[in-house]
Amino acid sequence: MGLLDKVFNKKSDEKTKREVKDGFDKNEANEIFDILDKQDTKEAKKLSKNMQKEVDLTKEVSNLLKQAKKTNSIELYEKVLVIQPENAEAYEGLANIYKNNNDTDNEIKVLKLAVQKIDGNNKIKNKLMQRLKEIN
Repeated sequence: MGLLDKVFNKKSDEKTKREVKDGFDKNEANEIFDILDKQDTKEAKKLSKNMQKEVDLTKEVSNLLKQAKKTNSIELYEKVLVIQPENAEAYEGLANIYKNNNDTDNEIKVLKLAVQKIDGNNKIKNKLMQRLKEIN
């Protein structure tokens, strides 16, 4: 029996230790993984792999954001936005760098893009919208 077979055929009372990073509710994530672990279907396995990729991307984004904040790196904020084009923190950080460098043209571009890309009624989005109005 291979490793995947062991995981997907484990007893329901067995718990797998999983590390869940920022942005995920640990209990909810574990419940979802437990349900998937009990399934013996290709779709469940595929979904489980996709969820792990999402967890990995979230860890990567979290690390990139921390590093970008420390270094004021335009490149790192842009990498975050490639992975998560709706990431409000990255837009705010990028706009702040341009503001601090007195690069109003790029600051406006970032603010406009943020308003378009950030979903819903987000606190940071509202702040960036207000900032855009003040600049124009």
